[in-house]
Amino acid sequence: MLEAAQRSDDVTAAAPVPTRPVVVNDDAVRTALALHLSRISGSGTEITSFGRKSSGFSWITYAFVARSAADGERKLILRVGPPNGLFAPYSVLPQVFALQALAGSGVPVPALVSSEQDGAEIGFPFFICEHIEGDVPAPWAASELDPDHKRAIARQFVEILASLHRIDPDATPFVSLQRGDERAEVQAIAGWRASLARPTARYYPLLDWGGRWLHDNCPQPSRRTIVHGDYRIGNFIEHEGRITAILDWELTHLGDPREDLAWAMMPTFNARSRKLYGVLERAEVIDLYQNASGIAVSDKSLAFYEAYALYQAAAIQMCAVRAFEVDRFNDMRLAVMASQMPSIVRAFERALEAAA
Repeated sequence: MLEAAQRSDDVTAAAPVPTRPVVVNDDAVRTALALHLSRISGSGTEITSFGRKSSGFSWITYAFVARSAADGERKLILRVGPPNGLFAPYSVLPQVFALQALAGSGVPVPALVSSEQDGAEIGFPFFICEHIEGDVPAPWAASELDPDHKRAIARQFVEILASLHRIDPDATPFVSLQRGDERAEVQAIAGWRASLARPTARYYPLLDWGGRWLHDNCPQPSRRTIVHGDYRIGNFIEHEGRITAILDWELTHLGDPREDLAWAMMPTFNARSRKLYGVLERAEVIDLYQNASGIAVSDKSLAFYEAYALYQAAAIQMCAVRAFEVDRFNDMRLAVMASQMPSIVRAFERALEAAA
């Protein structure tokens, strides 16, 4: 009771209401997918080589081959937002807008095939896009790669981010994502604070205080751009030395471009290295980004967003912990995240000191 009383008075804690996770039946999804593709193509479609591509915590990804008289044989990807995934309820709009608006730009994305917010035949929000050949690099498994190869990929990674931030968002569908006059960063901080206020077995006073400080001290962006929201090593496809697609646009919004830069440089996504992909020094990343984007990055503004990134990481971890402890998600990876919280909170404390 004492801990609950210590929480910020403007964030209301609700009693935990356990929910039983919905099991998404892969066979049912495959059958419904064939019906959907047959309907939109006007030709009977057969689904082969159907299977889950990954077992993530949020959207479910399937790879498959669609064969029809109208379109021949195509390798495609289906992404489904389950009704009680870690960040449900889901909207396909950010990802659909990204694939539509960025086609043919300097930001490589898969071609969009179809999407439905209400689920249509499949029953859940989903979108279908083309399959892109290549590999998704994992920074912790890349130690044997040639450093020059990694350096070339890391530079492409920064240059593509700069290309994204140079696009005029007012000429894209992303303008419809803006809700009211409040900035997306401020809305996001308020959302994470509310999420952290939900009862679990743990309460971190520093996160409570730090969330309020971030909310009250969020800097004004020099420019509003399309922000990926999860721009990091591991969220792109590489093929023959080139980045061929940027993935996972579900957190895309309009906001401060420095948010993406700070998130990308977090040691968590770079095998705990302070260097991007373990090869590019921080100063080199910032210089390359500034020159390519035309956006100035001050030490103070970047320090704020590095603190912001750690706060968001902590909130995501606690969402996972709650999913395991309260909502009974039977996935031990979620339980393990509780053990990572102390190191994230300590890093957040140091980041706040740098930003203050």
